[in-house]
Amino acid sequence: MKTMNKIFKKSAVLLAFSLLPFLALAGVRSEISIDANGKIVAKNIKVFMISEPGKSKFFYTRALWDDIFIRMTVLTNDATTITKQHGEKATVFDIKEGDIINVEGTLPNSADSLNIQATKIVDLSLLRESKVTSGKVTSISGLPGSFSFLSNKGYALTIKIKPGMTITKGARTIQPSDISVGDKILSARGIFDYSTDILEVDTIDVYQDKGVFTPRNFQGTIKSISGTTLPITLSVTVGSKDYSVSLGEKSAVLNKAKEQTSLTRFVVGDTVRFYGIVRQTDLSAIDADTIRDMDF
Repeated sequence: MKTMNKIFKKSAVLLAFSLLPFLALAGVRSEISIDANGKIVAKNIKVFMISEPGKSKFFYTRALWDDIFIRMTVLTNDATTITKQHGEKATVFDIKEGDIINVEGTLPNSADSLNIQATKIVDLSLLRESKVTSGKVTSISGLPGSFSFLSNKGYALTIKIKPGMTITKGARTIQPSDISVGDKILSARGIFDYSTDILEVDTIDVYQDKGVFTPRNFQGTIKSISGTTLPITLSVTVGSKDYSVSLGEKSAVLNKAKEQTSLTRFVVGDTVRFYGIVRQTDLSAIDADTIRDMDF
């Protein structure tokens, strides 16, 4: 076999083990090629045994074609590049028995069996990888904390939110129940499982329309009032939503005719018009600098 190795390196011989036209063992069909310089490429080979799991840097594999197989030992060193199927970096200790791998490397000197000194390994069985994506919510799942999502690149997937995870929308922290169909996701980061198309997220950043925070006029009905002197807070129903309206010490308090008046004239049930801005940290709070009672 030592003589054969020398022949491999000195002659222009290409050894190719082609795919057989049969279903392979466990669905695996292997390919092996060795060029004249001893460079070897082995695809779809199965890891059968790791010499010392968690410690060893070499393992035993088999190239498979139906009921035919070839044993190979794959050797690694600090220069060996190891990745998951879709390109994320991995380590030799991520490789497990039963995994299917692709290997590139060379034949070691003085080897008398089919060994590979690996320069590159791709573990095709490692399908969970880190991922960051952005896009739009297309539907809310029946499962708690789960929704369907279409990425900006046109890829449909399911996003699964971990319990207690932080979700931000602008300056606010929101709950999974606050996410709605059509929401834009600026960033969803987590672990993506390519076998299920599920992204288990660690963080989500949801787009917040800044137009919500444009200062404007509101009109509603007083539901409650905290006092009769500034600063105070009123609860005002605007449409179908209740707002907490904060008036500062310098806020203008006016009557219907836009004349200054006293807060003692304001009572529950009065219609008020006020000018203010929705608080970025609380969409149910408004900071107002002017309020008018339209009932007197």
